[in-house]
Amino acid sequence: MPIPLGDINIVRLNKLGGCLCGRVRYRYTGQPLAFYACHCTDCQRQTGSAFGLSMIVKREDAEILKAEPEVFEISMPDGRTKRGRFCRNCATRIWGEPANFPQIFSLRPGTFDAPPEFAPFGDIWTASAQAWVSFTEGPKFPGQPENPTALVQAWANHEINVLQPAAERPLGARRQVR
Repeated sequence: MPIPLGDINIVRLNKLGGCLCGRVRYRYTGQPLAFYACHCTDCQRQTGSAFGLSMIVKREDAEILKAEPEVFEISMPDGRTKRGRFCRNCATRIWGEPANFPQIFSLRPGTFDAPPEFAPFGDIWTASAQAWVSFTEGPKFPGQPENPTALVQAWANHEINVLQPAAERPLGARRQVR
């Protein structure tokens, strides 16, 4: 179902997701604010992979259907605190909770039952990326973006070209979706 945004309609996602063992289940019905790859060493360690995917969403657009995920909070050596939610049975990380933005969270899109129909757009912490990694088409930041809304703004501009059916896009914003 489209959401009116002035004279532009953007597709609203309706996705089910959960952890590896099935204990935690959730529904996400919203419009992502950003979707990007993070190449920081924290994400590399936490995922055991080359990067982590983050989908920034409004907290109000997610609903827990089964078993509230557990809270984790880690004090990092540099003074930062990382906080998020995970399944206590299988340790699947479901989302992160940015301390400065309590109205949003960083959903792990790999926990959706079906993958997103679109690719991430943007990369952060590219300076610590694995040498063999290819970056997305979106903006690239060597570290944390100075402006916390930079990825949200880039996604909003990109989203018109990706999530909106071509026939409904404003002239000049029609491009092929891969």
